[in-house]
Amino acid sequence: MSYLAGNTGPIDYDALQRVRDLFLEHEPLVTHHDLGDRLDPQLELAISVDEGFGDSPRGRFDIVWTERDYYHFHYTEADGIDFRFDRHPEPHAPEKHFHEPPSADRRVASCIEVEQVEIVTRAVLKCWRTALNRDDPSLVNTQSNPP
Repeated sequence: MSYLAGNTGPIDYDALQRVRDLFLEHEPLVTHHDLGDRLDPQLELAISVDEGFGDSPRGRFDIVWTERDYYHFHYTEADGIDFRFDRHPEPHAPEKHFHEPPSADRRVASCIEVEQVEIVTRAVLKCWRTALNRDDPSLVNTQSNPP
């Protein structure tokens, strides 16, 4: 279960539907998606992809978007790759920050400067896809203001 720290507001179900639709439209590696019940206060969108870094056969995005336009795009693989693009109040990092792979422990400024749901989603996809194509998760946060 993903969460956002701070007073981020309620989950925005309509925004999560737009995120899902953008993943389905722009990413051919999507194999499965699950968006829970609109009334679940812990709601998140899970999207599985049919390729991962190194020898990992697949990965998964767990996504949260709130009515205050705070977000959490967490990518994980069973083989241990984890990273996250976040926007939320954070006392020890910029509001827009990135949790670096492989373990998502270290927070740094995010390369994603935009805030609109459609553009953030496209930026996350571009960052992930660029790193995946080079099979190097350290490249995920190296784009210049994507998309």
